[in-house]
Amino acid sequence: MSDTPAILCNGIKKIYGTGDTQVHALRGVDLEVHPGELLMLVGPSGCGKTTLISIIAGILDQTEGNCSLFGQDLRQLPSTDRVRFRGKHIGFVFQAFNLIPTLTVAENTAIPLLINGENRERALARAAECLKEVGLESKIDALPSQLSGGQQQRVAIARALVHDPKLVVCDEPTSALDHQTGTKVMEILKGLAMDGKRSLVIVTHDARIFEFADRIAHMDDGHIERVEARAAKDN
Repeated sequence: MSDTPAILCNGIKKIYGTGDTQVHALRGVDLEVHPGELLMLVGPSGCGKTTLISIIAGILDQTEGNCSLFGQDLRQLPSTDRVRFRGKHIGFVFQAFNLIPTLTVAENTAIPLLINGENRERALARAAECLKEVGLESKIDALPSQLSGGQQQRVAIARALVHDPKLVVCDEPTSALDHQTGTKVMEILKGLAMDGKRSLVIVTHDARIFEFADRIAHMDDGHIERVEARAAKDN
């Protein structure tokens, strides 16, 4: 694991609203995530986990503090460059699957590559590889409506991995999966981090997958209260 942080957050605050309607979602968060690390963010609903990963990924701007991703402060980039940076370096798996209903599973999975200008044939071939990794090789021509919720989540995960991002940000990636499938998905995600080049930040309430974390950051009321190092998972 590299000593140079992939993610470096210092004093991150996020305030929504003004005056008496202000909501302090984050209250001064400091966090480092290193290449090759799988970090989980855990805590009660509404404690700021999703806000934090949205700031890390450049989807939201913080009210105060600094956050850099691979040495780049995304707030300093013009909006088009920020979108391009996210498209190249970050994979997203959020609770809403966000699959396009009129596209096949393979086409949905290939979207990040197509956005980045990849040839359609190569993009679909790479999508098929990722779908095989999550156990959906037989569903590449299906439409999202023909899949179960768990299968749709696995498509969303394959889509997040297809462009070989340096950071994968996940919000409850196993929430719709049974234990066996969730374990398989986490093994895939953990394998991405173990090559030492990628970082994963996973928001989860699923205690079944805590064993896959290198560290667990416990959040409450907009703070990181403690960061727990985990023992390596036996293979």
